[in-house]
Amino acid sequence: MEPHTYEVPLIKLQLVRRASIFACDEFAVISTEKFLIGDIGGAPVYTWVNEMPKVSMGKFGKDGVTTDSFLNTASFLLAWDSLIHGEQIFRHDFVVKVDPDAVFLPDRLRSRVQPHVGRPVYFSNCGKWGPKVLLYGSLEVFSTPALRMYEKNKPTCQAMPWEGWGEDYFMQHCMDAIGVVEIADRNQVGDDRCMAANCTDYTKVAFHDYKTPAKWYDCFKEAINDKRHSQLEIFFRK
Repeated sequence: MEPHTYEVPLIKLQLVRRASIFACDEFAVISTEKFLIGDIGGAPVYTWVNEMPKVSMGKFGKDGVTTDSFLNTASFLLAWDSLIHGEQIFRHDFVVKVDPDAVFLPDRLRSRVQPHVGRPVYFSNCGKWGPKVLLYGSLEVFSTPALRMYEKNKPTCQAMPWEGWGEDYFMQHCMDAIGVVEIADRNQVGDDRCMAANCTDYTKVAFHDYKTPAKWYDCFKEAINDKRHSQLEIFFRK
């Protein structure tokens, strides 16, 4: 999460609503600054801190750059190192990286990944561009055995020419290079950068992108079929 940006109120809303990553068994919000994002049961929830390099925008096709989005691989190498060294992730079967502006429904994901518990797998999720289904970074799902393989084979991945890559492009190439099994799930995410979907589409696990609390919350309510109006909605529309 980038501090002092639109991402902060999104994360705070998700925590208040116990939605997205806050509906998972455990969670972490990684940022370049430590600050309070809310509380759960009276216990404060702070960001994890990674000192990350300044991220620039790529220009596809120039000097080996593979994206018009952020060249953020270095930042996420540090983030994955923090998660792996923290060890909490290995108490679970799967780990999910979620963009702050994604509407993520963990309960829908659990049933889809259940057949792959214990296997080293990752899930590609954008089948728009050809026979190879790509991994788009709004939602990235890895089994913990896959991340153990990443931990052991990190030099192989870091030796790739990743400086001109986005982190999702890097992670897919890394997983493929070290022998993690790809599970193609073209129906996993409704993503405006790939194949958009209405938030009422019950077949989707996540929807992207919704960059204001009001738009995020509207999509969330449509997804869970919650038509009630509440003080929470009024508060976040102010």
